[in-house]
Amino acid sequence: MQKKRKKIIIIISSVVAFVAVVLCVTLPCLYVNGFLSTEHPLNKPKDGQIRVACVGDSLTYGMGISDWKKNNYPAQLGRLMGDKYCVNNYGFSARTAQSSGDHPYTKEKLYRQSLDFNPRIVVIMLGSNDTKARNWKGKEAYKNDYRQIIKSYLDLESVQELWIMAPTPVFGEPYGISDERIKNDLRETAIELSVELNTGYIDLYELFEGKPHLFSDGAHPKAEGASIIANAVYERIEFNRVLYPPV
Repeated sequence: MQKKRKKIIIIISSVVAFVAVVLCVTLPCLYVNGFLSTEHPLNKPKDGQIRVACVGDSLTYGMGISDWKKNNYPAQLGRLMGDKYCVNNYGFSARTAQSSGDHPYTKEKLYRQSLDFNPRIVVIMLGSNDTKARNWKGKEAYKNDYRQIIKSYLDLESVQELWIMAPTPVFGEPYGISDERIKNDLRETAIELSVELNTGYIDLYELFEGKPHLFSDGAHPKAEGASIIANAVYERIEFNRVLYPPV
């Protein structure tokens, strides 16, 4: 009887372990391919709140961050900004700036929602996934498509402030992402577009260079890293608000 019970326990344990593995593999795949995009939580702005849209890929979404709802960088930024602001996370993992990429950001419902949000402030960071060999068509192709995305926000009457962020470095080549292209092409593009379009610029590469301990998998910052991003954005917005008070 005891042997039979032990055998049943082993079978149940094996089934539970198998289901757990399947969920760990399939849920991220479903999300990346857009099947779970409707599960992305967004805050509803209250009357009088200043709207802030954080746009990007998994670095903005907060992939791999423990206690995600609390610790992704837009959530942390929202707490820093206070009740006068409504900060929304429009990050979507694996998305590209290039329309020719495997998962273009502009094809997503979340992109349209970020525009319909009518933000006053936009913080945008796209490009890490563009550096993958299968996506990379050269700096100019990336720059041209990224320019169009940025201009789509600048064309909104509501937008008064936009920040372009150069992505964080990667350590190794996780997910096929190229650190060399981030360090050179993506940073140069962010600087060039910020000058051309008269926007703000934040260099996250410089903030995280040589700090692999802040990353969970070589590509995605941990909660501590997300805190650094949130504080960097907060400091720039606060400094800008002192120089140019909102109207």
